[in-house]
Amino acid sequence: MAGDENKWAGEWYRRGVDAMNKQNWDLAVESFASCVKFVPTNVVYRQLLRNCTKKKYGDNGKGAGTLAKTKLMGIRSRVKKAKAAEDWAEVCKAAEEGLYLNPWETQLHVELAEASIKQELDDIAQFAYLEACTSDKTNKDLWVTYANFLKDHHKYDEAEKAAAIAQKLDPKDLDIGRLITKIHTEKTTYKGRYEDAESTRDVLFGANAAASQGRRGEAMAPGQSVENDLRHAIRREPDKVENYLKLAAHLKSTKKFQDSYDTMLKAVELSGNDPSVREQAEDAEMLVMKEKLDIARDQANKSENPEDRKQTAVLANEMRDRRIEILNARVERYPSNMNIKLDLAQLLMQLQQWSKAIPLLQKSAQDPRLKTKALVNLGKCFLYDKKLPLARGQFERAMPDLNVDNEPETYKECFYLAARVCEELKDFPAAEKYYGEVLVQDYDYKDAVKRHEALQGQSG
Repeated sequence: MAGDENKWAGEWYRRGVDAMNKQNWDLAVESFASCVKFVPTNVVYRQLLRNCTKKKYGDNGKGAGTLAKTKLMGIRSRVKKAKAAEDWAEVCKAAEEGLYLNPWETQLHVELAEASIKQELDDIAQFAYLEACTSDKTNKDLWVTYANFLKDHHKYDEAEKAAAIAQKLDPKDLDIGRLITKIHTEKTTYKGRYEDAESTRDVLFGANAAASQGRRGEAMAPGQSVENDLRHAIRREPDKVENYLKLAAHLKSTKKFQDSYDTMLKAVELSGNDPSVREQAEDAEMLVMKEKLDIARDQANKSENPEDRKQTAVLANEMRDRRIEILNARVERYPSNMNIKLDLAQLLMQLQQWSKAIPLLQKSAQDPRLKTKALVNLGKCFLYDKKLPLARGQFERAMPDLNVDNEPETYKECFYLAARVCEELKDFPAAEKYYGEVLVQDYDYKDAVKRHEALQGQSG
């Protein structure tokens, strides 16, 4: 099926290029949107789609205008629901639909970037972050987020440029100065120069140049014969690490996760166990484990054999334990990366290791982007560890910054758990108030109605 999807995408690509050359922007947008639908892992298709969509609206900076506002409200609601369900593919799909209406919509680009990161689609995440920054050029926090993303992916030159823009926007922000120093330090100490030397377009087009010339007047679609070209490059230069990294990245994009992992292991060996290459191999290993777990879950859902469910649990535990092992090492290597600390803490919470999770969450809460999520998780840790006053304090610290529109499930969970804690502490007026806040947002949320009714009268 993957071959068919690439073939169909190739047909739409050629239509799109033809339409683009004729400045038929409606047809170009339709064509490249179809390319994205068939091969959502290809960043070039999204870049072409976004550029043509901007041309469709005459580069007006606002898209379809008033006509789009109502539709965008529904799309944002879809994004929120998909995020709550951790359905990252649906987040990307909904975000793209919104960007058809307004390709300058900053928040939708951010949503696309964050969902792409969850799916290990780093090229698309980078593209989406850059689009968000250029759509909202004076947003310092966006440039800082983009700079951190680039730094974490060893793209130091680009990270320095993004951080410099953020510093220009706010020269007094000392954190940005420290970030620039961090980027420079990591850049100078980074020994494995294994970044892709070519852009995504070079990778996709370069090896196919001869074939393209043989088909005069016909545009070659990106990705149709990339794997063969990269394997040929490895045969020509079997000791060049970059070739293995490019092949592994392509295999990952086509969901050949085991082949990608095997290729990365060879890259680790050739690199002398370079830490940055090893981390990429670890990420590839996680994708292999996730694929096996997904297959096992699908089998268990179709089967009545309890052994299938048992096997699913075993694989899930193995994947969690391996992820904890990987993140523990990365916490040491990237002490300033609060996202890693938060991810590790949430895994430790699954094992009820509260004393290990709490310090990580406390540090994560210092990052404004992670503050509310970290505080709510801190409250849960203290709650399950029977430290109720501390739990209440964390929930109440999180409340002022919680946005029910952006984080509906976190919002309801925070107020509900705060109410439960207050109920245990015999502070019935506070418990009734917090249950009431939950009911305003979701009348059917858990047993909030029953508990709220039971408290009415006691608070008097």
